[in-house]
Amino acid sequence: MKLKNRVIVWLVYLDSKRSRRSGRRLPRDIAVDNPKLEELIEAAKKLNLNPEAYPNKAYPRSWWDETGYIIVDKKWPKQELLKKLAEEIAKIRIDKSKMISR
Repeated sequence: MKLKNRVIVWLVYLDSKRSRRSGRRLPRDIAVDNPKLEELIEAAKKLNLNPEAYPNKAYPRSWWDETGYIIVDKKWPKQELLKKLAEEIAKIRIDKSKMISR
């Protein structure tokens, strides 16, 4: 599927538990532990990327694991976009942990 000025982002791309061979696109120190689709959608919204979610879709290399993906606007090169999303998910998790500890 060819998208004009849009990019597909699979959860696998950001998952620090996955190997590069199984689909991770970021270095482990930047990637996020077990990202959730809801977190990815929230991060994309905060970055104004107009996310379109597709839950219950499986990354082809792990066809048994239906984690889903999102399609977002391409505002930066894909690698930079993935880094920004991972950083945003990390911020969201920190904010949520602060809320719980209060």
